[in-house]
Amino acid sequence: MSSSYRSEEAGYSTARRLVAATAALAALGLIVGCSASDDKKDYDVPRALCGVSVDPDLVSPFLPAGEKIRMSETRPVPSRKNCRLDVDGKWALMANLEWWGDDTSISTVASGNPQLEKAQLSPDGNVYSGTGAVALVDGCKNPRHAQQLLFTSLRVRDPDLGDVSAMKKLATTYTEAVGRSDECP
Repeated sequence: MSSSYRSEEAGYSTARRLVAATAALAALGLIVGCSASDDKKDYDVPRALCGVSVDPDLVSPFLPAGEKIRMSETRPVPSRKNCRLDVDGKWALMANLEWWGDDTSISTVASGNPQLEKAQLSPDGNVYSGTGAVALVDGCKNPRHAQQLLFTSLRVRDPDLGDVSAMKKLATTYTEAVGRSDECP
């Protein structure tokens, strides 16, 4: 074999490797580019949860990336109001108001929140986990709910978004805002 043939063969081999490496880098760039956009929130975080003002910066950590957010409010029974945030058609966060008999313990209310299975009572008397909370609305009286206490309940769907400290801030702020709302005239 002549040396020019070997040299030409080596040139083709190098060119093929260069083309393959370029193609691999381009594919990796597309993958990284797509996943980076998947981590983006293309929606505005609400400034209120079903009429109760709340700082969007407190809500945002618990919402996943996505394109569209939708809020819905239901009152399945007179003693319960549910506020649900859906991102791209899947529930992401629920903020509920629940009236319970005035002899009900917070542990009983918390037992109905699956995001609080391993949570314990906090020194402030409420229950928090990274993905859920139950808090008593202090001093809330409502003539339509005589001899009842009002509790707030928060639930986050994605366990990867859990943060106990951030949940405590959101639950505290939300509960205080509920205490100033029409629920507590």
